[in-house]
Amino acid sequence: MRRNRLIITLLTLAASAIGGGWLVQRALRGPARASIHGSHLLTAVMERVRDSYVDSLTVDELWRRAAIGLVDELGDPNSTYLPPDRLKKLTEATSGLYSGVGIQVDRREGFVVVLAVRPNSPAEHAGVQAGDRLAEADGQAMKGWTMEEARNAMRGPPGSKLRLVVERGSARVPFTIERGEIHVASVTRAVVLDGGVGYAMLSTFNDSAQLEVTRTVDSLVDAGAKSLILDLRNNPGGLLTQGVAIADMFLDRGQEIVEVRSRGQKREMVFVDSTPQRWPRLPVAVIVNGGTASAAEIVAGALQDHDRALVLGRTSYGKGSAQNVFELEGGGGLKLTTARWFTPSGRSISRVARADSAPRIINDRAERPVFKTDGGRKVFGGGGISPDLSAGDSMPLPGERAFILALGAAAATYRESANDFAAAEVRRGAVKDTAFVVTASMRDALFAATAKRGVDVPRAAFDGATTLVDRQLGNELARQAFGLPFAGRRIVRNDKVVQRAASLLRAAVDPKQLLARIPADTATK
Repeated sequence: MRRNRLIITLLTLAASAIGGGWLVQRALRGPARASIHGSHLLTAVMERVRDSYVDSLTVDELWRRAAIGLVDELGDPNSTYLPPDRLKKLTEATSGLYSGVGIQVDRREGFVVVLAVRPNSPAEHAGVQAGDRLAEADGQAMKGWTMEEARNAMRGPPGSKLRLVVERGSARVPFTIERGEIHVASVTRAVVLDGGVGYAMLSTFNDSAQLEVTRTVDSLVDAGAKSLILDLRNNPGGLLTQGVAIADMFLDRGQEIVEVRSRGQKREMVFVDSTPQRWPRLPVAVIVNGGTASAAEIVAGALQDHDRALVLGRTSYGKGSAQNVFELEGGGGLKLTTARWFTPSGRSISRVARADSAPRIINDRAERPVFKTDGGRKVFGGGGISPDLSAGDSMPLPGERAFILALGAAAATYRESANDFAAAEVRRGAVKDTAFVVTASMRDALFAATAKRGVDVPRAAFDGATTLVDRQLGNELARQAFGLPFAGRRIVRNDKVVQRAASLLRAAVDPKQLLARIPADTATK
C-alpha cells in the first residue's frame, strides 16, 4: 500500500504525458487548478523517486508501477491491471479456447500422469491414453516436473509440434503431436439421477455456455429427465451475455433478465427475454454457494425473481458488477468495473462495504433490503443471492476441519500420496466393481502410506475425518478404476445437496408445485 500511495495516479500521469499544451489551455480557461496541482505533485514524486530511491528505477518502470498503483487505489477487487500472461489466461477462460494438445494431467509418484484426454483433440487422435505417464517433452526428461511446467510444455502456437514420450506399462511410446485449438467445456458433468432428475454442472460462462447448456438439457430430457438440477456452485461467472442467454431459455418472452447501469445512468440497459421458454414444464432447482458469482448470480437471481426455479444451497458470492477488458499497448490489459447490475426485482446483490471498505456479506436477513418476486415471495439484496432453502455446510465439520488444519502445508503431499495409493490399490485389484466401498483396512493402509511420504498427522485427527477421507479416496479409486465419467456420477450421487434437490424435484410435476414446497420445507428445518 505504501508503494501504491507513493505513486499517485495514472490518470493525472497520463494527462501530463499527452501534452502540457492541453493543461495550459485548461488553465487559461480557469477551472482545472486541481489537475495542475496533481500533475505537479506527481512530477515531484516521480523525480524524487527516480533520483533518490535506494534502488535505481527506469522511467518505464515508474510508469508501470504508477499504472498498477492507480488501479489498486480504486479499492475495487474486480478492477486490475493484467500483464500479458494474465490477459492471455483471461481470454482463454472467457473464450473456452486455448492452443495445445488436449491433455489433462495430475502428479503421481513423482511423475506427471495423463488424467484424461479431451475428446477430438490432437492428443486423442495421436493415441495418447488416460494413465500414460509423461516421460519426455521435446527431449527433456519430465520426472519431477510440476503440473504447471507440464501444462506449459503442452501448449504452444497452433500447428507447432510437440515430441512426447510416454510410459505405458513397461513400454515407452513416442508421439509427435501437432498442437491445435482446444475447447474447454463449460458443462463439466451431466447425468440423469433416479426418478428422472436431470443434473448438469455449469462451471463457467464462456462463449459456448448457452449452446452447451441447450444441448445438455435436451439430451437429459431425451434420456428421460422430467426435472433439472442446474449446479452453479463455485462457478465464477464469465460473459454477461452468456448469463443472459441461459436465463432467456428458462423464462417467458418479455420477462426482464437483468438491468445494467453505468456511471451517470439510472437505467442504461435492460436485457429482456426474447424467446419462448425452451422447457416450460420442467421443474428447475438451482444450487449456489459462496463461490457462485457474477453471470452465475445473474441466472440464479433472474430465475428466483420470476419464480421459475427453486434456489438452494448457501448464499452466493455477491458480485453485482460488470467489467470490461481494455487492451493496452505492450500486450497487457485493464479489467475495469464499468457498471453495476440489478436483478428483475430491482435488487443489487453486491456485498456491502464496511467502514474500512472491506466488502462483506450480511448473513442476518434482518439487515438486508427486502424485495418481492413475481409471486410475492421475499428475496433479499445486499450480499449475494440468498437461497430459498439452505443446504450444505458453510464450513467443514469439526473433525474434518481439525484434519485439514493438521495437514497444513503437507496438504499437497497428502493429496499426491493418496492418489498414488489409489493407483496401487487399483493395480492390485482391490476395486472389483462399481459398487465398491472404502474399507477400514484401506484407511489404515492409506494412513501408513502417507506417513511414509512425510505427512505427519496425528492418527486421532485422521480418524476424526473418516467421512472426508472415505469420500476423497473413494472418488480417486473410482476415477482410476473406471474413468472420469463414472467418477463424476459417483460424486454427484454422493452429494447431499444434490440429493436434497433431487428429492424435492421427484415430488414436483411442474415448476409451481416445486415452489409450493418452499414454505413447508423451511418450517420443518
